[in-house]
Amino acid sequence: MSAFKYALGVCGLSQQQAADFLEVGLGTIKDWSSGRANPPRGVWVMLANLFEQIQDAADGAADVMALDGIDPRSFNNIQADIRHDALPAEGATNAAGAMALLMAIADQVET
Repeated sequence: MSAFKYALGVCGLSQQQAADFLEVGLGTIKDWSSGRANPPRGVWVMLANLFEQIQDAADGAADVMALDGIDPRSFNNIQADIRHDALPAEGATNAAGAMALLMAIADQVET
């Protein structure tokens, strides 16, 4: 599996969401994911910027969770406490929500 495919996973993007976000065809995403072709540097920069956005959203949401507490019943359904249009894809929003949850739980365990 290629680093590009893992990067999509980290950013919570499906191949179709990645194609839409990066404004390339689905076939191109499949080629990059399989390692048959290499994405240009600009694509990596776009993914790195998206990853930073996800981290920022997760940080903010984790802070809210730390203040408000975390209901254990919501562990599998939690969304990041961010505007839905703040990230370019639902998968990225879900990734931020999962990261926020893990960060908030880790903070609780440390204290």
